[in-house]
Amino acid sequence: MRSRWIIPGWMLIAAAVCIAQPVAPPLFDTTKYMRVSEVRPGMTGYGLSVFFGTKIARFDVEVVSVLKDFNPKTDGLGPNSDIVLIRCHGQNLEHTGAIEGMSGSPIYLKDDTGHYRMIGAFAYGWPLAKDPIAGVQPIEQMLKLSPQPHVPSTQHATPRMASNVNWSYTDALAAFRHRVIELSQSREKSFDVGGIHLQPLTTPIAASGMPANLLREFSALADGFSAAPLQTMSTGSPTTEPAAKLEPGSVLAVPLLMGDMDLTAIGTCTETIGNKIFGFGHAFNNEGAISLPMGSGEIYTVIANLMTSFKVGSLTQIQGTLNTDELYGVAGMIGSSPNMIPITLHVIYTDGSQDRVYHMQMAAHPKLTPLIGTVAISAAISATRELPEYHTLDYDLTLDFANGQSVHLVNEMVNTEAQDIMFAMGVPMMMAAENPFQRVMVKSITGTLRITPEAEQAKILSVQVPKQRYKSGETVRAYVSYRPFRGEEEIIPVEIALPSDLEEGTYDLQLSDWQNYLQTEQATRPFRFNALNTNQVFAVLRDMANIKRNAMYLRLLRDPDGVAIGRTALPDMPSSRRQVILNSGRSDITPFLSSKTQIIPMDYVMDGSANFQITVESPARLETTAGIEQRPQHNAEAPTPPKPPEDKSQPDQSPKPEETQQGQS
Repeated sequence: MRSRWIIPGWMLIAAAVCIAQPVAPPLFDTTKYMRVSEVRPGMTGYGLSVFFGTKIARFDVEVVSVLKDFNPKTDGLGPNSDIVLIRCHGQNLEHTGAIEGMSGSPIYLKDDTGHYRMIGAFAYGWPLAKDPIAGVQPIEQMLKLSPQPHVPSTQHATPRMASNVNWSYTDALAAFRHRVIELSQSREKSFDVGGIHLQPLTTPIAASGMPANLLREFSALADGFSAAPLQTMSTGSPTTEPAAKLEPGSVLAVPLLMGDMDLTAIGTCTETIGNKIFGFGHAFNNEGAISLPMGSGEIYTVIANLMTSFKVGSLTQIQGTLNTDELYGVAGMIGSSPNMIPITLHVIYTDGSQDRVYHMQMAAHPKLTPLIGTVAISAAISATRELPEYHTLDYDLTLDFANGQSVHLVNEMVNTEAQDIMFAMGVPMMMAAENPFQRVMVKSITGTLRITPEAEQAKILSVQVPKQRYKSGETVRAYVSYRPFRGEEEIIPVEIALPSDLEEGTYDLQLSDWQNYLQTEQATRPFRFNALNTNQVFAVLRDMANIKRNAMYLRLLRDPDGVAIGRTALPDMPSSRRQVILNSGRSDITPFLSSKTQIIPMDYVMDGSANFQITVESPARLETTAGIEQRPQHNAEAPTPPKPPEDKSQPDQSPKPEETQQGQS
C-alpha cells in the first residue's frame, strides 16, 4: 500500500504567511519599528530634526498615502519598495516645505495601541512644492544596510594584468568629461514643468573659506554628484570638546575637506543601535562600500527657497566612519575614523599681493576626491582675492599615490576656469581610482601655484617656408609668425630634420599648439593612450603630464607604417612584416602613423595651428665607374657640389631659392 503525506492545514497557512510577509532585517524590532504594511492614510505622528544649533526639535506629521513599488534609483515606479507620503506641520515647515539637510530625520507614527514606532526617514521631496509634503524611506529597508567596515580595498595589491582589457585614456577622459559637464545639466532638466517628480533631497555641502564665485562654478559640477555646495561661515577644525551625541534626529555631518577651507555634507541621523549609525534615508553618492569620516554637527539657520529650502551648518566633531552608501541611506560605526589625504599648497602672486601656504585634509572617495581636490586647489589660488581677468597660472604639483606611484604636474595655464583645473589636476586622481585594474587613491598633494596678473599667451598666425623641395636627411627650416596677447607680431625660426630614409613624395607638416598636438596624437598614435595594467596607467598619466602648453609642436606626418604591441612602438615596419603582426590575432596590436615631432619651447601658452607641405625628391645618381654605382650620402651638412655649366638649350627646372610657401592658421 502506497503511503501518502498529509500536510496539516495550519502548516499551509503558516507557509503562505511566511511567503507573503517580507523577511525582516536582523535588527528590525517590531516593538520599535513599524512596517509599511501597517501604515494607513490619516495616521498621525511626529518627526525629529535639528533646525538651529544642536537641539533636536519635534514636528508633527500626518500620513497622506503610500506609494507602492517606488524605485528611488530611477525616481519612478518599479518593483522595489514603498514610500510613505506625509504632510508636515510645525517648525515653519508650512513655509519652507521639505528642507535639504533633513534627509534622515526619523518619522514616528502612532499605532493602534497608541504607541509611537519609527516608520522610517524623511528623504524625498518635490521641487517647487507649495505644501510641506515629503516621502519617507521605510526603516525596514534602511536596517538592511551594513554598518560594518567592508573588506579592505586591494589598492596595495600587485597590479593586475588583463589581456582582454585595453584601458584607454582617451575613452576614460571622454567619460569623465560627460559626467562632469553633461550631467551638470540634469538638474535644470529635472525642473521642467513636465519633469518635476518626487526625488531624493539633495545633500547640502557647507563650504567655508571659499569665495562665492568659485562655488557657483562648481555647483554645476556637484549636481552630477547629488550635492549642492553652499557658502557658510568658517568654524575652524573640529575640536576634541564634548559635542552633541549622535542619536535619532541629530545632525549627521560628513567632512569632505577640513583645514584652511572646509566642505561638509549635512544630513540627519535616523537611528543608532549600539555603536551602529543609520542616516540620510537615500544614497549620498550610491558607491556601496566607502570609508568616509562622520561626526556630529550644528545648524546655523534654515534658508527658505522657492526652489528647495536647505540647512546651513557645519561639523563640530568627528565621531566615526561611514562604511556603506547605498540606495536606502548610509550606515557606519561610532569609533575610529579613516585617515584623510593631506594637501599642502604654496600660493604666490608675482605682483607681491600674496605669498601663503595652505594646509588641508580631504576625504578619500573614488569619485568625490578628484572634485574635492580641484575645489581645494581653486580655493587656494582665489581665497584672498579674485583671480585677475587676465592671468597666467604656473603650477608645480606632486600627486603621491597609495601604491608608491607619483605623477608630477608642471605646466602653465592662461585665464583659468574651474573646468581647466579639473581636467588638468583632477583627471589623474580620477583615472588612478577608477581604472579597471586596481583602485589606487591619491595619498597626498603638495606643490606651488604661481599666479602672474598677465595673460602670457600667443596666437599662431602663419608659417613661411622659403624652400619647398628637399632630399631625405635635410633640415626643413621655416619662420613662424605669432602675436602675443596685447603685443606686436613676432617671428621665430623653427626647423625639423627629415629622416634619412624618407621616401620620395609629398608630406604634410603641422605646426600646432598643445591641444591640436594632443588630438593628432590620439588619432595617429593611439597606443600612447592605452594600458594593460596599473603601472601602464601611471605611465600614460605621466606621459600626458609632460605635454607642455607653453610650446609649439612641429610634426612631420608619414604613411601608416607603424605597429605597436601594447605601448611598445615598432615604427617604419616593412609592409609584409607589418601585415603579419596585424593579423596575428593579438588584442594589444595597434597600427599607427609614423611621425616625427620637434618641440619648440616658448615663453607663451600657444594657441592655433598652421599646415604646409614639402616635396621630397630622390637623390640624383652619380655617374658610375667600372659598373659600380655610387650613391651620395644624405648629409644636410655636406658641402654643395659645384654647379655644372648652364645648358641654355633646356628650360631651367631646378627649384628657385626664392620659392616660398605660406601655411595659414
